[in-house]
Amino acid sequence: MIGSAVDRALDAVAVTAGKGEEWLLGAKRATYGVSVVRIIFGLAAVWFLLANFSNRHYLWGDAAQWMTPLERNGGFGFPFTLFEGGSDPTTLTVKMLIVLALAVAFTLGWRTRVVAPALLICWVSLIESNPLYGDQSDNIFRILLIYLCFADLSGRWSLDARRRARQEQGLSRRWWPRRFTPEAVRRGAGRLGILVHNLAILAVGAQICIIYVASALYKVQGEYWQDGTAVYYPMQVGQYRPWPWLNDLLSGNPFGVLVVSYFSVFIQLFFPLMLLRRGTRVVALLGVLGMHAGIAVIMGLPFFSLFIMAGDQIFIRDSTYQGIAGRVRSAWDGRRRRRRPGAAEPGPGTGPGGDRPGAAAPAPEEATAEPVPTR
Repeated sequence: MIGSAVDRALDAVAVTAGKGEEWLLGAKRATYGVSVVRIIFGLAAVWFLLANFSNRHYLWGDAAQWMTPLERNGGFGFPFTLFEGGSDPTTLTVKMLIVLALAVAFTLGWRTRVVAPALLICWVSLIESNPLYGDQSDNIFRILLIYLCFADLSGRWSLDARRRARQEQGLSRRWWPRRFTPEAVRRGAGRLGILVHNLAILAVGAQICIIYVASALYKVQGEYWQDGTAVYYPMQVGQYRPWPWLNDLLSGNPFGVLVVSYFSVFIQLFFPLMLLRRGTRVVALLGVLGMHAGIAVIMGLPFFSLFIMAGDQIFIRDSTYQGIAGRVRSAWDGRRRRRRPGAAEPGPGTGPGGDRPGAAAPAPEEATAEPVPTR
């Protein structure tokens, strides 16, 4: 009996190990999710730079020498010193435009293997050169982008993906022809790329879970979180009241304050466990996305919310993104066909073909949708 139990346990371990190996080496995971992370990160960075461009000299240029006694560049050394010590107006403007160009290229997914590390270095250099301007959103951006530099950020919805597709179809040339690389080397490099990508996805997921659980454990130690009034107090601080009437409306409801306070603790504390099953995973993702959307609007912290909400996207399956993209594409194509000149709605008594009852419907014009993976 003991021997059979040991055999079953070993078989279960072997099956689990096989599934883990297949997950790591079978294919790149969360390809749509990391692409959405790239787009949100890039758009948020562009928004941040444009919003602060007019005040760049006061924040990071020669006019920022007022905070020299506090400057430590965040403890970062080379190469994160591009903005350290301030710059003259012309040099600073050029540097800011370079960072903006990198953010735009990152959003579009152009040469991301080079652009992503360059953007990371420039972004950390910019933020850490002014110790009074950064917040936790910059930490999230920096930590996640370090991991994502090892992932395939441009596998979907990017200029890189379009270029690779054209190369596979022979419509554009490769800078290094494939015939110059042995087949065994190509296969090994492909498997290594899959492994590194999936490990980066695991690192991002683990970091997000650590952030949520640590935040919840920190909250439950506070008296105001325990009695359910913690959410009330930040909504009374002037810096966190972009819409005073909305803050007063929400904070004036004691039961609502209690529910939101407890909800924010429990959804963060149990977030990793809720990811284990599909039904609870949907609830967890909707919960944290709704929580951070509320923080962005009610407390006026859009960048913090956007960066952490971007990281949550890797927990959404590729099949979900494919289904959404397919429905959007079908609706868009249908609208385009209806707006074409000469397109007429079939009248009463007219078959699907538009000429007589029982006529066969014409074949759809769009290409066959990409098959949805089952895992």
